Amino acid sequence: MSIIARFLAIATLCLSFAGAASAQTAIAINNPSFEADPIAGAQAPVFQIRVPTGWTAVGPSQGSGLLAPNATANDTFYPGATYGFDGNQIAFRYQDGGALEQVLSERLQANTRYTLSVASGTRAPDAQGRDLFAGYDIRLETENGHLVGAWSGIGRNLAPSAQFTDTTRMFDSGPAPAGAGERLRIRLRQVVPNYGYTDLDNVRLSKTPLPARATLPIDVVIVAGQSNAHGWTARSDQLGTANAPYALWPDSRALLGYHQRSISDAVANIGSMGQLDTQGSGFSGNYDGFGPELSLGGDLAALNKAPIAVIKYAVGGAGLYYGFQKRNPAGYEALYPPMIQHIQTMLTQLRAQGYTPRLRAMFWLQGETDAIYGGAAQYEANIKQFIADVRTDIEAPELQFYLTQINPYMPAFASYQATVHQVNMGMVNAAAADPSRVFFVATDDIRCGFAPDGIHYTANQTIAIGQRWANLYLRFNP
Repeated sequence: MSIIARFLAIATLCLSFAGAASAQTAIAINNPSFEADPIAGAQAPVFQIRVPTGWTAVGPSQGSGLLAPNATANDTFYPGATYGFDGNQIAFRYQDGGALEQVLSERLQANTRYTLSVASGTRAPDAQGRDLFAGYDIRLETENGHLVGAWSGIGRNLAPSAQFTDTTRMFDSGPAPAGAGERLRIRLRQVVPNYGYTDLDNVRLSKTPLPARATLPIDVVIVAGQSNAHGWTARSDQLGTANAPYALWPDSRALLGYHQRSISDAVANIGSMGQLDTQGSGFSGNYDGFGPELSLGGDLAALNKAPIAVIKYAVGGAGLYYGFQKRNPAGYEALYPPMIQHIQTMLTQLRAQGYTPRLRAMFWLQGETDAIYGGAAQYEANIKQFIADVRTDIEAPELQFYLTQINPYMPAFASYQATVHQVNMGMVNAAAADPSRVFFVATDDIRCGFAPDGIHYTANQTIAIGQRWANLYLRFNP
């Protein structure tokens, strides 16, 4: 899509959003900003170990409670700043891995879009330079545990140091949601036990009625690979003018369910199937990040004028030889089984939302680890076997694969040109062996301007990868 055509599409979409926004209704939450239990003191910060009014503690709660500010030099967590987004207090969890939850008077309705927002804080570094962010899991479900939507943030928080920033996702209930009529429940959980803090504030939930519909077919594509598939260094605030609409106004017909992390992290950032958007926490820094799925899903929805769902599974630092093989070498983390499980889980969630999923394609962006750390010589055989295994295990024998070239111009590959060539030729040969269902996506026209680490794409380059995926897919699927 040209820039002009895309802005026209965005303008039309904004008009539709304006109509929908007028019907958006806030849902009442008791003590949403944790201000109902005022605490005071001359020194800052001031702690109060207690469960906030209106909320219930789930699991361990020792060492958790409320935190109030006093913007003086004594405040080393958020120095010189007012806590949170609303008022002077926040709720925090400390090392226990527990949760706060609240059952609302609002009941789950069919054909409704729910938007949940929570402000999350990143404390200033301690004496060892750690921000002690212990992650969050934010969940909207019914009182009996039927999922509406959930997401987690691990590793680097969305908020910059000593600040709070909103994390938000939108979920559609579909025509016949499980638990319809049950009261809604919000649960806020610390993810990494025995480490650090989870600071939260200003919980907001709203609903927007959607037109009633029957079960709807939806095409499904998969994005998989390592850190460039994750979008490790792609931050939304660095997008250029032409690409900013992808992050500001994602196409409402596109959905995303994701699972992503670095190979060194034990816990993943996971988002259940909701509206396509940037993903917030879990990238290489404190910013709102995304991968090439953002432009892929947006362009496919806009150009096809039809719903599209993207299932994303990315693990930074993971090799095909040492990770993604179904028959993985002993002693290395097996990534193939959880990838297949994630795909199946997201398909189940789509069906629960009233869609009939149709698996179409996998977009594969991986190979850096094999080029640097071993596995390049076996890449052709391994990728061919991987394709066969995925088609069998998700029961999609005609699934298309778009194998994306490892960019030889990235500075980190200066000493690995021979093995980079082996990996890329493995993809080329796999495509040649199955020309109607496997395609090679070139990237070597991108020759400079990479992220400072020399092995990742920037935000605008990440958008470009998703755009070329969408263009090539539509060429073979008019």
